[in-house]
Amino acid sequence: MQELTEGCGPDVVIEAIGSPSTFRAAVEEAFAGRVVYIGYAKEPVSYETKLFVLKELDILGSRNALPEDFQAVIRHLEAGKFPVDQAVSMVVPIEEAGNALCAWSENPSKFKKILVSLD
Repeated sequence: MQELTEGCGPDVVIEAIGSPSTFRAAVEEAFAGRVVYIGYAKEPVSYETKLFVLKELDILGSRNALPEDFQAVIRHLEAGKFPVDQAVSMVVPIEEAGNALCAWSENPSKFKKILVSLD
């Protein structure tokens, strides 16, 4: 990872596998950035907690969802029951995602959601 980031390490690490080893690896790889856990590990995870402080990490969690949860959301969107125009602050192509995330990081209260378009 260090060679990909010119020795700086990643700004954001997203753990979406759910194993204790990948939970620990996310903290070990990050430096002065964010670690986002999607879901949870199926067993307890031991950490060297001083890394949270020494590396100045923001640790965030995001709840996982089941396929039927996504289907319900899609139905609400298709029916026009959700005010998308009020919830999405910015739509950017994938090539501009990095700049959009930097803008969000500098002023998070300015944004609700950033939609990255893959078109």
